[in-house]
Amino acid sequence: MKFAARDGSPTPTLAVTSPGWFRSSRAEVEAAPAVSAMPDRPGPVCSDSDDATQIFRKPVETASFVKGEEIFGPGGGRGSVYIVRSGYVRLYKTLPDGRSINLALLEPNTVFAQEDAYDGLATGSTAEALVDATVSIVDAEHLADVIAESPGLAAAMVHGMTRRLTELQTLAEHLLVRDTSVRLAATLLTLSRGFGQPLDDGLTAITLPLTHQHLANMIGSNRVTVTRKLLELQEKGAVRSLGRNSLAVDPRVLRAHAQAAAECKDRRVVA
Repeated sequence: MKFAARDGSPTPTLAVTSPGWFRSSRAEVEAAPAVSAMPDRPGPVCSDSDDATQIFRKPVETASFVKGEEIFGPGGGRGSVYIVRSGYVRLYKTLPDGRSINLALLEPNTVFAQEDAYDGLATGSTAEALVDATVSIVDAEHLADVIAESPGLAAAMVHGMTRRLTELQTLAEHLLVRDTSVRLAATLLTLSRGFGQPLDDGLTAITLPLTHQHLANMIGSNRVTVTRKLLELQEKGAVRSLGRNSLAVDPRVLRAHAQAAAECKDRRVVA
């Protein structure tokens, strides 16, 4: 599926293609064929192929954000559903002492939203562009109609939310371990998947510039602790400095480190 504003249409439209979610380039969107006017209650525009395109007249906005720009803060973003189209988005919570901790690093094709305030306890999260990013924004009031008309979108959203739930459960487990290096290892693994470049020696370079303070902000720690933990991971062969604000990692060693720490925690609980 892909979200696109079609040239010549009076209102934004949601274009859904199957299969492939909306993994399309800007060039592909701009080169897409024009669509004829739709009836008052539009249905899918079908062809004989399995890749038939369905067009929905739903208000969809696509916005671009530069690196570090806030998409929404704790007091905003409600009433909308967001879909990362390109780039990466950092979703995080600010702690009472001013530190922050990542809830997720969101890659293209990921759905996210602000916390629901129905119980009055949610303090709200912040979403910001980790790198230059493009995000589609769908009014939550229209989401049910869009999902009803597009089983493919519904399946993709379920997949995305299942992944988000897994990430949050993993974060809770890492917080229970009370070992900063575990959260650091997990974050480096995520960054290596999103920004990794293989090196000749088998390590993976993270192409996103990262200061120790940036990493501390991601895992709810401080710069001094992150520096110490990076040195420990370096001694294990899990991390290597490539120069100023540049790291290479061994994903296999990082994963083994995080798993070993979790197993130690489980043994302590049993004892």
